[in-house]
Amino acid sequence: MRLEYGSGFIEIPIVSKRVLAVLQPKDVRGIDNIEESVKESLEKPTGAPPLASILKGREKALILTVNFSRPSPKALVEPIAALCDRMKLEVTILIARGRHRPMSSEEIRGHLGNDLVDRYRVIEHDPFDEENSREVGKTSRGVPIRVNKSIFEHDVVIGTGIIEPSYLCGFSGGRKLLMPGISHYKSIDLNHYLLLEEGSKPGVLDGNPLSEDAEEAARVLPFHWITYAIVGADDQVVEVISGDPFQAHRLGCERSKEIYTCKKAPADIAISSSGGYPYDCDLVQGKKAIIPAMETINPKGAILILAECTEGWGAESTFREWLRGFSPEEVMKRVRDKSLFSLGAHGAYLFAKALVEKEAKVILVTNPDLANDLKGTYVEAFSSIHEAVARAEKYTNQNANITVLKKARRLIVS
Repeated sequence: MRLEYGSGFIEIPIVSKRVLAVLQPKDVRGIDNIEESVKESLEKPTGAPPLASILKGREKALILTVNFSRPSPKALVEPIAALCDRMKLEVTILIARGRHRPMSSEEIRGHLGNDLVDRYRVIEHDPFDEENSREVGKTSRGVPIRVNKSIFEHDVVIGTGIIEPSYLCGFSGGRKLLMPGISHYKSIDLNHYLLLEEGSKPGVLDGNPLSEDAEEAARVLPFHWITYAIVGADDQVVEVISGDPFQAHRLGCERSKEIYTCKKAPADIAISSSGGYPYDCDLVQGKKAIIPAMETINPKGAILILAECTEGWGAESTFREWLRGFSPEEVMKRVRDKSLFSLGAHGAYLFAKALVEKEAKVILVTNPDLANDLKGTYVEAFSSIHEAVARAEKYTNQNANITVLKKARRLIVS
């Protein structure tokens, strides 16, 4: 059996009779003509009039879209931009970066395509840009609604991207383009702090504090339309949904849930792959594979995370400092201090949670440099899958049963 790892695969050195279950998304067929599906959705939307009616009389359109950590949105953006052209609107494309690293100009061209980059103004959100953000109040949970001010400088704001399960916000897409997509870093951190409350898990919208907070923020901001792709395990577009940013998004989430929900199979060892690059480009992304693994691991079991992390940690030094400087129990306490919470603290917490709540051994299979950098932390890391499996077997037993999780970052395990 092999699992995605970076731009390739890793062969897992286990005999098939030990595998209790393989959890993976349902096999779904992609649509034949994405462009035609987009055009049809623009004319027959959910919960809104056709996009042409919304654009009528407007002068400037802002198209929000996803960064490199999601599939290219080019096929979604192009028909919308073309419609704006026909209706004489000036178009700006804003890449909703959130707290991710900035993209290079070459990456942006590869992501959006030369035609869009050459034809329209393309900007990337910077969550640390103090002058380019504006605050318009706070959510009921006290999170500042502070976002990129470009959203206020256009007549119509359109969101594009994919809908997939999210380990924090229930599902990606819609309101998430604004919070955290184009939010100030302090707003992002305070929104993500809500992961400590009950309900923040994949596949859950109602009662999910992060999702509800993000939607509350989105509802007071200019946000007029979305066009989203529901994608399968290999990023194939299964369906395109357009319309009201909240009604259409919820419908898309229901479709996505059908693809990614699977039944847990409790085992002594869980081997979990995020799904390869870009979903394991760094440890911030790669760590997401631990969430569904925790749902299907027995107490005192072992979780193996496969994440090449060619870009390293993917977060500020807090991530490293907390993993190295504190015990898992200390991290679980410190993370509740809002003044200490950050992207790095959040990552340290997710690893600590598995150790404290499940008494599990957390083992990372990654590149040699990061494996070496993780020495002295409470996450054991190896660059060899054979060494990692041997360590898991030593912690459990040599004949321990195993559940394998493919494309784990999107799985809803129930």
